[in-house]
Amino acid sequence: MKIVAFIFLLFFQSSLIGQTWVLEKELLLTDSSHSWTSDEWGQLYQWKNNTLWLQQNSNPKPFQETFKNFGELTAVLPINGLRTLLFSEGQQMIGTLDNTLQLNDEPLALYDFNFSNITTIATSKRPEFIWLFDQYRERLVLFQINTAQVVQIVDNCFGGLNDAKIAQFFEYQQNLICLLNDGRYFEFDRNLTLVKSTTLAPGTQLFGFENAIWIKNALQFERIGPGVNEGPIELPLMNFKQLQVLQDRFYFQQGKKIKIYRLKL
Repeated sequence: MKIVAFIFLLFFQSSLIGQTWVLEKELLLTDSSHSWTSDEWGQLYQWKNNTLWLQQNSNPKPFQETFKNFGELTAVLPINGLRTLLFSEGQQMIGTLDNTLQLNDEPLALYDFNFSNITTIATSKRPEFIWLFDQYRERLVLFQINTAQVVQIVDNCFGGLNDAKIAQFFEYQQNLICLLNDGRYFEFDRNLTLVKSTTLAPGTQLFGFENAIWIKNALQFERIGPGVNEGPIELPLMNFKQLQVLQDRFYFQQGKKIKIYRLKL
């Protein structure tokens, strides 16, 4: 038994040695209550109500713009460093911005496309496409934003669940990840064919990293799925308000400060 315990301890220690957290830089929010995200260039977007700020890497003074027609902004989703998607659930509108926060074209009213109630959107690695979820019809939609055309639709995508509420909605490795508030997990391919479904604990947080889906559990995270040999990885911080994993960086919010870490496995 002592030999087995020693081997286990040796394996655990060696796995920790191979994991290194590197603090790369820090960003500063105007207000700790702001919603925020970042893009592939590391630029900081923060918003509240209908006002959006963009902190560019080369400009110490952030751009600021107010979008009255959108009402309250629900989501700000960078498509790339030059183009960003705006979404207002209350107004059922989407629009795209350039890197100076100017609208590229007239915003699109989602009611014009026979949608009932779009509650969640996500960007795609294919920059001309976005994903939409119509809650009333339990409908997933692949939408071509450049031509304003519906490309693919799947109704009753979660098995006919009434009033389905999505906790997380994002594309990873060309698949669409949908995590419901009740813990049910669904994964669809780029043609909206269901490829995986399972049930996780309510309140679970997921993110894509190192070509896999990972699950956050307290101050650790680990891969999900069969055949996984890696053990849980400890997070570098204990106290933080919010964690986001964007591209391959870990963003931890502590008050007004956002600390950006990179994990080397």
